[in-house]
Amino acid sequence: MKEEKDPKILKLKNLKVAFANLDNKDQLGKSILVVVDDPVIEEKIKTWVSVNKIGKDDPGVAKFNEYEGQKRFKFKLTNNTEVVDMAGQDAMDGLNYGAVVSIVAKAYEYHHKQFGSGVSQSLQTVIVMKSAVNEAKAMTASFLDELNQEVSGAESDVAPKDIPEDDFDLDSIPF
Repeated sequence: MKEEKDPKILKLKNLKVAFANLDNKDQLGKSILVVVDDPVIEEKIKTWVSVNKIGKDDPGVAKFNEYEGQKRFKFKLTNNTEVVDMAGQDAMDGLNYGAVVSIVAKAYEYHHKQFGSGVSQSLQTVIVMKSAVNEAKAMTASFLDELNQEVSGAESDVAPKDIPEDDFDLDSIPF
């Protein structure tokens, strides 16, 4: 039995992350910016925003950011957003520039004394399909590979210089 599609829910697959604000340092809320380079994805976002009248200043109009010729859309993260890898394990560390994600976003109504009423959106689920790799992690992985190759390529009968080659009495070790 196929379940009826909820118009408040948006599911998108294989989106590239352009930016992730995971610490809320700027007090604008946690969010991720995804690259929207596929017209089908763009249309799905526009339709979802329009149908649900998402937005405060211009409800129902999707606001895309342009940066260096790249179209992007911002999805909000909450403390309840699940960010996991394909095995269902926590993957927040892998959510950053260059990651590839599949998402489930939800439109919701809000009523707030200070901010008024309207419809907003947030991510319910983020599946990290491919983790982001920053320069330090890439360098570490490369160096570990290099060290492992040296270790596996070294002759096993070569002893380090500080270990005596003659027999010694195990009982003379102080521990």
